Amino acid sequence: MSRKPIVLCVDDTPSILEGRRMLLEENGYGVLTATNGRHAIEAFMTNSVDLVVLDYHMPEMDGGIVAARMKESKPDVPVMLLSGDECLPEEVLATADCFLSKSEPIAGFLERVDYLLSLRILFRPLPSGRAA
Repeated sequence: MSRKPIVLCVDDTPSILEGRRMLLEENGYGVLTATNGRHAIEAFMTNSVDLVVLDYHMPEMDGGIVAARMKESKPDVPVMLLSGDECLPEEVLATADCFLSKSEPIAGFLERVDYLLSLRILFRPLPSGRAA
């Protein structure tokens, strides 16, 4: 039996974070949550995460900084940046694999999650010691 993909959701608004967690769990994903950038990086480094869904506008450390730090340590884990803004600066967009406006319909959000996870699973290295 294969394990559920694990999604790390990060948002400083508890109601949004809880809604996103419920939506992802209802669609078969395991979900970890964090309410700020520091906790997100800790969760990312100590857990096997398949995808990060990351709010851009957060106090202390914005999503662009968090995404860049995550990519430095585990570049193969996709990071989706979310924002109420319709676009973000190019240098911020370069830190993530995907940008999605928070106004995107739920179906579009789930399609993007599925797509990023399918790429992650497709290109995941085989565990050492297994024959190809």
